[in-house]
Amino acid sequence: MRFATIFLIIIFVLLNSCESKEFNDEVTLENILRFEKISYFRYQVNEMETLPFQYRLTYYFDNGLPHRWMQLDSTGSTQIDYIYEYDSLWKETGAKYLEPGETSYSKEIITFKNDSTKITEWPDSTGTVFYTMIDNLNKAGKTYRATFIGKTTDGVDSTFYTKEGFEKRIFFTNNKGKIFNDRSYIYDSINRLGDWIVRKKIMNDTVREIQLRELSYSGDFNSKEGIFFEGIISSFTEDENVISFSANEDFLFFTRTSDWLHQTGYISKKENGIYMLPEPVPGMDSIYNGAISPQGDRILYSTRIDDKNEIWLQEKIDNKWQTPVNLTVTSDLEGGYFHWLSDDEIYFYIPANNGDIVQGQLKDNVLSIIDSISVLNTSEGTEFSPFMDRQKRFLIFTRYLNGETPEQGFFISHNTGTKEQPIWAQATKIEGLPYGWSANILDSSKVLIYSNGEDIFSSSLDSLAIIPNEY
Repeated sequence: MRFATIFLIIIFVLLNSCESKEFNDEVTLENILRFEKISYFRYQVNEMETLPFQYRLTYYFDNGLPHRWMQLDSTGSTQIDYIYEYDSLWKETGAKYLEPGETSYSKEIITFKNDSTKITEWPDSTGTVFYTMIDNLNKAGKTYRATFIGKTTDGVDSTFYTKEGFEKRIFFTNNKGKIFNDRSYIYDSINRLGDWIVRKKIMNDTVREIQLRELSYSGDFNSKEGIFFEGIISSFTEDENVISFSANEDFLFFTRTSDWLHQTGYISKKENGIYMLPEPVPGMDSIYNGAISPQGDRILYSTRIDDKNEIWLQEKIDNKWQTPVNLTVTSDLEGGYFHWLSDDEIYFYIPANNGDIVQGQLKDNVLSIIDSISVLNTSEGTEFSPFMDRQKRFLIFTRYLNGETPEQGFFISHNTGTKEQPIWAQATKIEGLPYGWSANILDSSKVLIYSNGEDIFSSSLDSLAIIPNEY
């Protein structure tokens, strides 16, 4: 995953430092924090260091409560993954968390003695509590004192806040009265909503870190680089190759891989405005690409063995994924990079003619070609990974012609006819996007989602200017 250089970071700091210091106390849907990314830089330790030594990503539900935070090292490897748990009234009840070297999540249990006392317990594998933390909360619900208890009381964390509610000083006092890890913070930049953007960490009267904070509101889950659901969907350690969404966008399917020919299919479900921890689809651990159906209960996928692209269909019945059906056998077709326009209308790639886009029909486990869409296909280039607008106003796809840069990238063709009888115009290249594939447009946020073979990215439709205003 690519990180910003120190030059870009400095520009980012200067721009945000000029933002208004005035606070907006009115909480609206437009200013609820939904995503934040903090990059930690060492200060004057190594002048050649251009990358953060640590990151912290936090995702929030659409009601503003935190869903999940992740701590990452300088390479992007996840060190801690912490997922909050709530009851039906959104009272915090615990969490599951993953620590370095662990392959399964551990549990913690949270209860409240009263409005100002929070109790966190850590049970072992038998359910026996081996460690406890008691948080004393201020009127804002933030911890000002935390007591750590094992077999005996180990010590106390003390936290002080600025008038804006930011952490000002934190230190640990052991049971012998000795202070450890005493740190304080100076805030250099605050945005118009009253959230901090840049702060310094001070230890022993010396600046130790510069911490830069990216903030997104109202459901935009992209980092400054445009990476979509960084750390959740777009991972740091593996590549994400294709992505697709159910019609209501409640389900997201994508593939993750360190070997393009043997990818794993994952599904993430949206809950309260955010996509949950992705889960692998059973048995789908060696595929080439795939796509989820509009209802979210079927997946078309392709496998690639010896340059043969077999097509498979897997269905979910009674919440259980069934044995996949080989559509290459039932239909005598090879292909991949699917887009479901409806439950029976599919657009996909076939290997004929160096790679063409076709319109297909799926009926009774048989996939047939209805139209080759010849105006979009070239004889020498490869056209693949189509995305059809629901009203058939336009079609976006990827073209690759070896050695011809102008013929590599995303292309769009507009329908000059009707939905029932489309007439496709000559395709034009979408400028402003790098080479990639797996284009999708999300109706909920009016963005174009795509893969560059390493991560999933998001780009606003307004910035691309590819769709007429009357759409």
